[in-house]
Amino acid sequence: MKNNTYYRLTLLAVILSLSVTAATFGQGRQNRLTNSPREGYWVIESQPRQKSVALFYNDDNQLIYKEVLSKKRLNIKQAKTQESLKAVLEQALRQWAVSQKTGGNPIQNDQQWLAAELN
Repeated sequence: MKNNTYYRLTLLAVILSLSVTAATFGQGRQNRLTNSPREGYWVIESQPRQKSVALFYNDDNQLIYKEVLSKKRLNIKQAKTQESLKAVLEQALRQWAVSQKTGGNPIQNDQQWLAAELN
């Protein structure tokens, strides 16, 4: 009888720990999705001891904004850098959407949006 109770308690403990783990992973994924832009993505091209080029694309893989950062290397692992890139991406997407609606000119490159965000 004691043996059977031990197995039941062990099984209950395993189920409980798995449910807590699954809930934790689910919340982290949800937070990442709500913090990321709705559409578009960015790409950083870096050359050793030279410049970095930030390229911002929409979901249709169209280049919508490009900025060259002379003598600046970006550490994309830093949270501040990722937040800055996200902010510029959102700004570029808004500007691009406005220019598409009005039939105006595309966004002018190298407006130093990213440089201003990083400082």
